[in-house]
Amino acid sequence: MKRIVIVLFVIMLAACQQGNKNNPENKVSGQASTAQATIHISGMHCESCVASIEKGIKELDGIDSVAVSLTDSTAMVLFDPGKVDVEKIGKAIEGRGYTVKK
Repeated sequence: MKRIVIVLFVIMLAACQQGNKNNPENKVSGQASTAQATIHISGMHCESCVASIEKGIKELDGIDSVAVSLTDSTAMVLFDPGKVDVEKIGKAIEGRGYTVKK
């Protein structure tokens, strides 16, 4: 029984150590940086509004992720500033019939 516990402990220790390795090849290097923007939106009333805004933003080239909050009336956008900017994202939102608060 003692051997089994020791073997399990060694396996767990080895597994945890692999996740903590700091491998520079896994880091983003030589690629464009990612920017984050929080955009305040008015005119959203339901989850369909949220889905419409998310779809409109995701259609733009250079968007990494979008999270629209109906509760906060915001869109949190991660994007490649070399391909798209906040102004273009705002225009995509306005093109769907919503207003970007400045």
